[in-house]
Amino acid sequence: MDRENLLSSITYIDTERSIEAGEIKLIHTKYDLHLYEDTLVAFTTHYHLENVWDISYKSFSEDANLLYLHTHRGVVTYKVYEDPGRFVTTFKKLKNAHY
Repeated sequence: MDRENLLSSITYIDTERSIEAGEIKLIHTKYDLHLYEDTLVAFTTHYHLENVWDISYKSFSEDANLLYLHTHRGVVTYKVYEDPGRFVTTFKKLKNAHY
């Protein structure tokens, strides 16, 4: 995707859990969720905006939020540490402009 067409971006954290030698290991990896005029791009998935009905978020601790993508295939959750308000507002303005 072309960076100059990027409308908004937010970093999310993917946590992988494993057990090695009887110890729980947590690996946190940062990825970006990019919003374009017609597409939302995550590390492993591309969502066409006509298939994303809404985006919402809820704080679950002092420094972390859960970002919810409401899609045609159900709700997808991303853990974000920055305030997702600007990202959500940009999405809602974009979606409302098409209706």
